[in-house]
Amino acid sequence: MKSANRIFVVAAFLCCWTVLRAAESVGEKNSSPTKPSIGGKTLFDDPIVARGKGLAIRQSQVDDMYAAFRANRSAAGETIPESLRPAVEADILDKLIATQLCLARAIEADKSKGQEIAREFIAEQMRQASSEESFNRQLRAVGMSPQEFRNQVAEQAIVKAVLDREIKAQKIVTEAEEKKFYDENPKLFEQPEMAHVAHILISTLDPDTSHELSAEQKAQKRELAEKVLARAKAGENFTKLVQQFSDDKNAKDRNGEYTIARNDQRFVLTPEFEGAAFSLGTNQISGLVVSSYGYHIIKALEKIPPKKADYAQVEAKIKETLLQEAVQKALPDYIDKLKKEAGVEIVRSEKTK
Repeated sequence: MKSANRIFVVAAFLCCWTVLRAAESVGEKNSSPTKPSIGGKTLFDDPIVARGKGLAIRQSQVDDMYAAFRANRSAAGETIPESLRPAVEADILDKLIATQLCLARAIEADKSKGQEIAREFIAEQMRQASSEESFNRQLRAVGMSPQEFRNQVAEQAIVKAVLDREIKAQKIVTEAEEKKFYDENPKLFEQPEMAHVAHILISTLDPDTSHELSAEQKAQKRELAEKVLARAKAGENFTKLVQQFSDDKNAKDRNGEYTIARNDQRFVLTPEFEGAAFSLGTNQISGLVVSSYGYHIIKALEKIPPKKADYAQVEAKIKETLLQEAVQKALPDYIDKLKKEAGVEIVRSEKTK
């Protein structure tokens, strides 16, 4: 259900006002907002660019997030034209203001819930990375340290908890609305062909650095993989072989099993792995499948033909989607109300007035 996932997977921080959201906002606007300018110099050339009751945002905060935004887009192979900088910075400032206003509304229950959301989100990101070092390299590529990432995640998780309590909890989605969405969007619920497989990985990457092993070490790994493959082909219990030999720590707790679709965005699948998984017949075991991760031994457990997901399977996701849509619709008025209550003011120089 890849297309449905794209609709349903609401980012852990739906209203996460970070540099990643700024790119979407710029693309949606027909005109560019004026860049907030500096109203005078300070000793450290870091003036306040927005202020209000209990709120003060400095130019350095905007600059830091803009730099992170550019690094993020650069890592994705995109270049941000300088002409878009005023629009991006104005949007970043707006998001920083909204974030600070929401954080000021946080009660202890929001903070506790935010910590839980943050822990789950970070754990999921770590599970999807091949190693902690690999994960940290990805962060460095977008100009962010692991601690900065954790801080931003924790902050935005609290924001989400506040919005869940003050907006989402007030919204109601009826079963009729859910079924209407299901009936009117059949393509969203098309499940592609799936392959349920079990998998043993004999890794050729250093577990600490994720660098390739030496040629000699890789030869030893291949020898081990061939021995494990022979035992699997001879009929040994595949689950026991997974537990004994597989280097895929993320899958060991589920006996090496994955249910995957073609081009599945939920997993980091190599073409070699995907090709083998869909070419095998039920209960058939592959030969050695070589990828950038090492040597794979794959057993096909079941082929699941394409179909439309039953309503009961997706009801909870539909409800969450509709609730989040309602939150997004109510969000601008909610933030405007907080701005008025705090008397938020954008500080501008005489040149931009």
